Amino acid sequence: MDTSSEPLQFELLPYKTAPKKQVPTTGVKGDVGRFGSVVVERCPLYRPADKGMDTARLSGPAFPETVFRGKRRSGRPSLFTAELTLDGRPAELRFNARALRKEDRALRIAYEGREYVYSVQGLGKAEVLEREGVRVTIEPGQYVPSAGTASTGTATGPADAVDLAIAIVLVEVDTDVLTLGGAALSSPFALMQRFSDKAE
Repeated sequence: MDTSSEPLQFELLPYKTAPKKQVPTTGVKGDVGRFGSVVVERCPLYRPADKGMDTARLSGPAFPETVFRGKRRSGRPSLFTAELTLDGRPAELRFNARALRKEDRALRIAYEGREYVYSVQGLGKAEVLEREGVRVTIEPGQYVPSAGTASTGTATGPADAVDLAIAIVLVEVDTDVLTLGGAALSSPFALMQRFSDKAE
């Protein structure tokens, strides 16, 4: 772990737009130190044309365009039937929703030779993305009326735009299944989704 560099700290604020003639968007935005501005947006509405899928899209001048797509659950994309791409290049995602130990339920992400482990400390608690020498932690912060909950992030080690993009886009993804409580709640949903996948 590189302890010589100062941790990078940042805040992500929730936002909502409701334009009259366009699709509404919601998500988070903020300034990430030397990397500058970042925005994650998704559509809060259910759209039948998307066949039960939902998308969170991250953009910012210093970041790769990062798109997470997954089965819609709780109004967000989830880890079921999920895909993650950065600048159009796919990452590989693996997780075991049936595992009992937290470390066994973690989401494993492989991208361009990097191996990440993404874990959630509990419902409504910190989310941590790690690879060798780098750790990005995002914790729920203050509640913002009419928008949602702000988040505070801390990156340690030589974190780059790819590390931060993956950690930040996951803020707008339903990752409850990675917690034991969420996994217990999700198992009937997972079964139902398997049937609905076949029905579509």
